[in-house]
Amino acid sequence: MKQDTSQKDIYIKNFSVERCGYHMMTPIVYGIPNCQRILFGQNASLILKDCFFRIDDVNLTGGYFHKNQIRELIEKIINKILDNPEKVEKIDRETYDINTQYFDFAKEILKKDLTKLSNKELGELYSELSEWQEKAHQHALTTTWFVDSDGEDLSKLLIKKTKEFCEKSGTYINFAKAFSVLTTSDKESLGAKEEIESLKILKEIIENENAKKMFVSLEDYNKIPDGLDKKIAKKIQDHFEEWRWMRFTYMGPAYDIDFFLQIWAGLIRQGIDVDKEIKEREERLAGVRKERTDLFEKLKVDKEFQRIYDIAADITNLKGYRKDCSFFGFYVLDSILREAAKRLYLSLGQIHLLAFWELEKILIHGEEVDINEINRRKKIVILVSEGDKYYILSGHQAQKFYDSKNIEEIKIDKNVKELSGTCACSGEAKGTVKIVNKPEEMGKMNQGDVMVSHTTFPSLVPAMKKASAIITEDGGITCHAAIVARELGTPCITGIKTATKVLEDGDMVEVDADNGIVKIIKKA
Repeated sequence: MKQDTSQKDIYIKNFSVERCGYHMMTPIVYGIPNCQRILFGQNASLILKDCFFRIDDVNLTGGYFHKNQIRELIEKIINKILDNPEKVEKIDRETYDINTQYFDFAKEILKKDLTKLSNKELGELYSELSEWQEKAHQHALTTTWFVDSDGEDLSKLLIKKTKEFCEKSGTYINFAKAFSVLTTSDKESLGAKEEIESLKILKEIIENENAKKMFVSLEDYNKIPDGLDKKIAKKIQDHFEEWRWMRFTYMGPAYDIDFFLQIWAGLIRQGIDVDKEIKEREERLAGVRKERTDLFEKLKVDKEFQRIYDIAADITNLKGYRKDCSFFGFYVLDSILREAAKRLYLSLGQIHLLAFWELEKILIHGEEVDINEINRRKKIVILVSEGDKYYILSGHQAQKFYDSKNIEEIKIDKNVKELSGTCACSGEAKGTVKIVNKPEEMGKMNQGDVMVSHTTFPSLVPAMKKASAIITEDGGITCHAAIVARELGTPCITGIKTATKVLEDGDMVEVDADNGIVKIIKKA
């Protein structure tokens, strides 16, 4: 904790992101004022005015917000959801539309030959893609991120309300199970869509005797097997090209063909009942819809609060959709950045250290690249947002700014026997802890392990599918872990801020997701 003891100017660390580059970070800083105006009105005073992001190389090691300001913002967001649901529903509809347009625009870029564009044309394309990224990310940022980002306020409000409905109904319905169901969306996610399409390709492989034999004995996963039925081979290639971006996040890499071939070969060898798997997935959303309708009736949830549950469920789906569109956008952006780096005689690592407005000026207006500034940014950098002002500090200035701030310290007791968070998906489990924060750590996950992460994202889904329970430091029903856990039916607790610091690989734990409790049975 810094020396300043002023209680009114405390900053809290709200999030961190590994490997994201300035092309993700700078539009976020730029968009923080706008996301508030979208919800509260263009003439409303800004609530969250002071924030800064600490960056070490291309890792966002901390997004820091003024504690009083973010607490006030969260309170007003929840009040807006409760008092003016029409406004929130409208913003959500607009956000779906904007993100779909962003996805479609990015898709068109893949068809272009970037090498034939002038620097100005390349810069304008980059600028337009960045604008779509900023619009798509910020439009519902208040409800898809901020509302549950510090204390899981929305989740806790809905859990409390669900308990009340369960008690008043006179039924023996488990409140945690009811909460999970009522806040689950009945809309199909892009991840679920990919999975069904993948299973349908697997079905064709299994039903083709020669193709099935080839996959049973497949050893080289780096290419589609020679001699495979041409129609099946084309479907595999098309699926690979359409969905390989799903693990890209902000800086890649994307999936190679081996990811898909290994999965299909492994499932065939395990004797998967592919028709059963497809049917379960295709019927899942109808099942969610029916479960929600039945629960509303059994718990006697009034129409007014049914609407709030619907908004919460839609927020969870929207955050996942928005993030998927963003990852596809960054997958496409990568080709622009590689072309720009080549022309400017920069490495890809150096190009990731430029703010979006800087690269625009260099490509469109021919401004010089400041190599000295880029080199300074390989160490500590601070992105600052003060109302409608935003700027970058590097080197000594950045360190001085950071040291001047009073940052709340999270106390860590490594001898604690119990951790508590918020239920994201109900259920109980017991297993061995595996800390998984990046794709390269997924190999240590065995079936039935308890997966513990700072946060999760699409490229970690293969590990999540093996988990008997999922625990994250990020919180609330809108976080990626909560969304995936509900699709998988896996017990999940979010918002345990010290989870990856207290728990270690090999610890044995019991997870009671209904009550948000993790008991440490035995330390590794």
